[in-house]
Amino acid sequence: MAHKHPEDFSKILDDLISELDIIEKSGIEIFSKIENSFSYPCQISSIAAELSTLLAAIQHFESRARSNGITSLCTTSDQVDTTSTTNTPMTKQKLTTMIEERKTAAEELAKESKRIADNARAELLG
Repeated sequence: MAHKHPEDFSKILDDLISELDIIEKSGIEIFSKIENSFSYPCQISSIAAELSTLLAAIQHFESRARSNGITSLCTTSDQVDTTSTTNTPMTKQKLTTMIEERKTAAEELAKESKRIADNARAELLG
């Protein structure tokens, strides 16, 4: 993975962002259903099934990111190969910023999905 061009990483990141958007929308829908369940009752089994699907999507996202080497990219400037011509289309700073933004988004999504899972489990357990 160390020999991929920035364009390849950019495409992979774009694909992962698209997948993350779908995961986020799914999480928002589930959270909204749970939040509105006091006004509009819904089946707990339905929420649990959607939550399981969401957690599977998150695991797939994580494994896909790892398999594409996204989590192994270095983010410190002294580790970036400054002599490589492949760094010219996308500067080190832009790549570092993109990676940090993606990591932050993934961490926030993981926290939110854990919170939703905990809430759903609490509902299921009574």
